Amino acid sequence: MHLREGVRQGVVDALSGDIDRASALTARRLAVAGVLGFASTVGAIVLFSGNALEAGHGLHLALCAALWASALVECFALVLLRIRLRRVPLGQAAALALVGFGLAGCIGALCPDPHYLSWWGSTALGGAAAALGGPPMSALCFGFCTAALAGFGATAILALRGARLDSARLPAALLLALLWPAVILQSVGKPPLLFISWSTGLALGGWPGVAVAIALLRRVRVSHAH
Repeated sequence: MHLREGVRQGVVDALSGDIDRASALTARRLAVAGVLGFASTVGAIVLFSGNALEAGHGLHLALCAALWASALVECFALVLLRIRLRRVPLGQAAALALVGFGLAGCIGALCPDPHYLSWWGSTALGGAAAALGGPPMSALCFGFCTAALAGFGATAILALRGARLDSARLPAALLLALLWPAVILQSVGKPPLLFISWSTGLALGGWPGVAVAIALLRRVRVSHAH
């Protein structure tokens, strides 16, 4: 009787210790996600704000900060906690969105003009799109190219680290959520039609970029298997 009670108490104590350690680890990872999300939000505001900081567009800054902070913290939490639902790889989709967001940030940092649409209009492709359909067409093309390149590059980078994605829809949606606040900031003082066109291009470009990368990587794996 005493032996049975001792075994039962030992099992209970071991399970309690495991739960305490898991809870502490979860709390630490959530704290790290919050810190990374906040730091990334500040960096994104500085990088993508253009003249919004100098012009004092407080409402736009507040809106973008709220959107970015919530989206970034959620994505970091999904990645760090390795959360996934059945048949829905949330962690991998969030990781792809974060990598794509980082790639877009690197492109933005290298851009010679803090107003990205102005720079885009001076390029051959941006000028051709503007000649074809005016500034709204150029903005749509820019949004599409940005999301497509970020999605393609992020998928390739994750593939090099052994990650495999079967669907492009969720990663593309999360990537859009992380990139769209930049469009809101960069559209300050511009006609509403430019903002709508830019946002539409961004929404349309992520899925093809990720899907094309997944298809190419699948072909590469099949050819290596043979």
